[in-house]
Amino acid sequence: MPRFRRKLPIRARSDGRFDVDLPEEVRSTIADLAAGLEQLVIQDVPETRRLFPTAYPDDPEKDAGYQVFARDQLVEQRSETAEILRRTVNNDILTADELSAWMGAVNDTRLVLGTRLDVSEDDGDIDFDDPDADAHILYHQLGVLLHHMVEAFSSSLDD
Repeated sequence: MPRFRRKLPIRARSDGRFDVDLPEEVRSTIADLAAGLEQLVIQDVPETRRLFPTAYPDDPEKDAGYQVFARDQLVEQRSETAEILRRTVNNDILTADELSAWMGAVNDTRLVLGTRLDVSEDDGDIDFDDPDADAHILYHQLGVLLHHMVEAFSSSLDD
């Protein structure tokens, strides 16, 4: 039986850039998610706690100092990656820096969504009767997209 090969959504090119073959609805969704993520990060809501992990779990005073020092830099970095994704979301070719920003924004979005859904490593199949089933599906789809980005980026490093 012949094997059919599906075109990967993100592929490394020989010139160090990346081809992007995503449907318009996927592009629109990730742009909207990046914009929402940026707002959540700026607002400092509980769902973003995985984006700002505790540096000193045994020393709350030291950790508070670290958070004051590092938080603004992390917020700025996350805002920049979200802005790069939104600016380049319709591009069919990305630079390595742009793809890296996409990976960061998609990963951060998954972390926030996973926190909201209380996702753990033990979670298995999606319960389609769950009122949050669509959010769980989105979480998994973002994981697949992130996987393709990482694979493309990794394959470019082999060359």
